Amino acid sequence: MTIGYLDPGSGSLIASAVVGGAAAAGVAIRQARHRVTSRFSRKRDKAEATSSEAESGADPASTEA
Repeated sequence: MTIGYLDPGSGSLIASAVVGGAAAAGVAIRQARHRVTSRFSRKRDKAEATSSEAESGADPASTEA
């Protein structure tokens, strides 16, 4: 029976692959969730935003960053 040898370089390569895969999976899940929820959310264009601010008495120049 032969037991494989893992040196520290191999271990860190495996660990970084696992961490990178987990990070990539997290980003993929976040993007998929955003695609699904964006279809059900109401999109508000700039004309609506400025007209609602004007009606409420807010200064549009002070709300811009």
